[in-house]
Amino acid sequence: MMTRRNRLALLAAAALILAVSGTVLATRAPQAPDEPAQLASSHEPEAESEDALPTADELAHAADRLTESGIPFTDDELADLAGRYGLGGAIRILAWAADPDVGMTAAAIADLRDGDGTEAVGWGRLAKDLGVHPGIGSIMGNGGGHGRDNAPGQQDEDGAADD
Repeated sequence: MMTRRNRLALLAAAALILAVSGTVLATRAPQAPDEPAQLASSHEPEAESEDALPTADELAHAADRLTESGIPFTDDELADLAGRYGLGGAIRILAWAADPDVGMTAAAIADLRDGDGTEAVGWGRLAKDLGVHPGIGSIMGNGGGHGRDNAPGQQDEDGAADD
């Protein structure tokens, strides 16, 4: 049979469990959203960069890299495209327009990117339609020039792994 002392002990234990649970829940870090904010607003990483106009230094760097890659452009054309599509978008459009296999002007490619006016065509989809690679790392110097055979961690001929 349960005595008064046992009931008080049980009640005290329940109160202690409730207090500890409340403290744990109150001090717990907030849960992260299902999707990062960048992905929630758009599924294209470049969308954020299209909102911000590139600085003069960024335009100058892009112009240098385009010139080194042998891609023809004018400064006005680069600035206009960068203002409309972000710096990465401008570089893609100019690089694709310079590709003889594409056979289109930068303005025509920009028109394709704009789509029917209700929704822009994504860079990946546009690259697939044009038969080109969507990346700009080789132009901007971020590609590292590794390739599969020269990537870090690959084994040399003597069997030792690169660092």
